[in-house]
Amino acid sequence: MNTLLETHSAKLLSAMPVVKSFESKLASLNDWWGKIALIGKINSHNVATTILDDMHRTQNKFGELQKQLTRNLLIENVQKLVLDNSSKAQVAIDLLIRNLFERTADVGFLATDEDIRAFLALDMPSADQEQFIENRLREYVRKYSVYDEIIVFDTQGQVKAHLDQTNPIRFSSDPLLAETLATSQDYLETFRHSDLQDNRLRSLIYSCKITSTDDKSSQLLGVLCLCFRFDDEMKGIFAGLLMPGDTGTIAVTDADGRVIASSDERLLPLNTSFKGEERVRIASYRRQDYIINTRATAGYQGFYGLGWRGVMMTALDKAFSQDDSAGQKNNYADIIDQASTFPKELRDIRKASADINTDLGLLVLNGQIASARKKAAEFMPVLEAIKQIGSDIAGIFAASVNCLQEVTVMSSHLNNAGFLASLAVDIMDRNLYERANDCRWWALTSAFRRCLASADLSFSASRQITEILQYINALYTVYTNLYVYDRSGRILAVSDPKQSMLVGMQVDALGGASEALKNGSSQRYSVSAFAKTPLYQGRHTYIYNAAITDLHDPRQILGGIGIVFDSEPQFQSMLNDVLPRDKQGNILAGCFAVFVERNKTIIGVANHSKLKIGDTLGLDESFFKLKTGQRSSEVVQYQGKNYVLGGAVSKGYREYKVEDAYSNDVIAMVFIPF
Repeated sequence: MNTLLETHSAKLLSAMPVVKSFESKLASLNDWWGKIALIGKINSHNVATTILDDMHRTQNKFGELQKQLTRNLLIENVQKLVLDNSSKAQVAIDLLIRNLFERTADVGFLATDEDIRAFLALDMPSADQEQFIENRLREYVRKYSVYDEIIVFDTQGQVKAHLDQTNPIRFSSDPLLAETLATSQDYLETFRHSDLQDNRLRSLIYSCKITSTDDKSSQLLGVLCLCFRFDDEMKGIFAGLLMPGDTGTIAVTDADGRVIASSDERLLPLNTSFKGEERVRIASYRRQDYIINTRATAGYQGFYGLGWRGVMMTALDKAFSQDDSAGQKNNYADIIDQASTFPKELRDIRKASADINTDLGLLVLNGQIASARKKAAEFMPVLEAIKQIGSDIAGIFAASVNCLQEVTVMSSHLNNAGFLASLAVDIMDRNLYERANDCRWWALTSAFRRCLASADLSFSASRQITEILQYINALYTVYTNLYVYDRSGRILAVSDPKQSMLVGMQVDALGGASEALKNGSSQRYSVSAFAKTPLYQGRHTYIYNAAITDLHDPRQILGGIGIVFDSEPQFQSMLNDVLPRDKQGNILAGCFAVFVERNKTIIGVANHSKLKIGDTLGLDESFFKLKTGQRSSEVVQYQGKNYVLGGAVSKGYREYKVEDAYSNDVIAMVFIPF
């Protein structure tokens, strides 16, 4: 940012209406001061010229102070803009990368699906067998609605089954198939035009080879390709980041700097090239200057994708337009004055202007006494005029600093806290969306359905279920345990060998199994209340459940699957990811965040050693009455300290909590000491 300030300070200042207004008023007053002083020199020979000289020096002190204030106004306004825009650019790319990380697990898991393997092993599959696989793929996308096409190829590039019936593909010559068959990696990620979706400008494809066993060196059967709904996902991310009235444009660029997604394609079309690695810069685009923030992804679980970046660009002439309402809703002046985050330089400037004005008052008083002695009555109006001008100048200084406090600094803190809380709850919704999908998809595992259809579960069948659960859990580490139970709720197998003592026991009454066993729809799932459970070693968590139905008669419920979410570290990680950090990447001292339910129960906490899961958060009732999807921010006192508190209520993601009949409002709260 220092480079930006040093290189473009004049251009930046000219774009700041508040600074221009401040400088215009001071220039007018200085001009009037000069004229008044000249009149005094001409008409007041009887008064010592040292009085006017002293007043001129006072005027120069105000002038030097004005330069300092202008510089600080510049720095604070630019810092606010850079913080806001950089956050949005960073979140745009990081939310996308988090989502795509889940896709890398999906393609690897689905490529080991035993039904797909058996289908590819057939020399001449029947129409019914092909229909069975395509129905299976359709069921998959009904859960994971982030895909618009799934294609199963043999090793020669022939399409054996696929999902999108409007796609005429029968064969592909795309090199990604041969590359996937030859790679030693778990998957390949491809983003470009492909004949897999020939009518698309470009597709985001996750591909994995299908082998006869889980041993990747076993016989090659084909290739699985998942086509991600990239454009649809980006529209959702952009809509969540740009609030009504935002004047900026968010984009994602590829590794070569070309725009691959834009919140405003009329202004910033796809394939527009953004050169340069600077994180923030001013550049001309379509004959207009823009402030451009570019951010690389922070990655997620070691996954960084294809080198894409988030970009936020704002027209310079609109970048510093301010909504004064942010600072006028409450009077934060006293709080801000005490805050360590408010620049000491600005407090010093306000005090210095008041001190200079006091000195000017003494000079005027001295001049009035001298004028009275010399009977120079004509000099009295000059002195009064200069005194008033000095008072007006000091008033402008105070008003400018107060404006910067309440509109720029305070609104920046409030907006940032609310934004971080909204981000935290969005990350949570997206994560738990995957959990609701996982349990429903795993419940359709054919081996589970065949094994549970037997009147008596054999040892080999029990062992098969256990091995599948262990394989799944090894891939999806956000769970501490997965378990399968029969229609009476008796646990038949678990994924965690350390919890094998649960086998044969009845599922916890609060675990959500009873609801799952009442509805066999492949689209329904149930979630336990956030409560202590022996299935999570006596700690609080959510358990996701789905019914396992008969392979030939889906109306017949045979049992269910329960997946125990590892809530403590997962929620802590989500909250840690949004807490503000210093330049070294460390969480700012005193910041903390929580997930709470409307009854004030804490379900997740980060960076606060005294708050525990299951505790009640001691805040006023009003903080828990925000509407679904609403966010807010204000200054509060909590445990004797002032904080900027941002709060946001979950609104769901795609179908999750929106169209699936599951209701569970969670509030994210971010506390930033002030």
